[in-house]
Amino acid sequence: MKSKSRKLGKSFKSALIAAASSMVMTGAFAASIDGTTSVRVGEKVQSVDVAMHQVTVVNAQGATEAFQIGSNVANLDQLKAGTNVVGVTQRAIRLTVLDSSSLVATPSPEGDQTVASVARVDRERGVMTLKDTQGAELTVQANSPKAAATVVPGTRVLVDVVSPTPLASGQALR
Repeated sequence: MKSKSRKLGKSFKSALIAAASSMVMTGAFAASIDGTTSVRVGEKVQSVDVAMHQVTVVNAQGATEAFQIGSNVANLDQLKAGTNVVGVTQRAIRLTVLDSSSLVATPSPEGDQTVASVARVDRERGVMTLKDTQGAELTVQANSPKAAATVVPGTRVLVDVVSPTPLASGQALR
């Protein structure tokens, strides 16, 4: 009888240690990681300031956003209001590491969040490749390579595209 209770005691201790380790791991990852990603934007020109090399556009939701245009863009003076344009810009991203025990994470209804899984991590450069539930990939440059180094492939994250800030952010369409 004693050996049976010892075995149960050891099993119980092992289970507690495993649970505590899991909680410590979750606690270590229960964080947000800020970074940037390149996104392709397609919008309609509202106005062009040739002297300042700025273009203000209206997106599909009706919001306006101003971009500093790179000096490599020729003939900016020929760009007229109402023209559809496509470019690439940097967007701020916040990744929130999801608790492995939560089965469902609900993104916001506005469409500025999604759930993804970490596919690859370059620990030296702080670059993570994410894959969303539909298989699309997104590459995120973490602001802190140390923070990115704590994440392992397979980790689920809530991806939050931080609202773009006005022109002062120095965004540039290429």
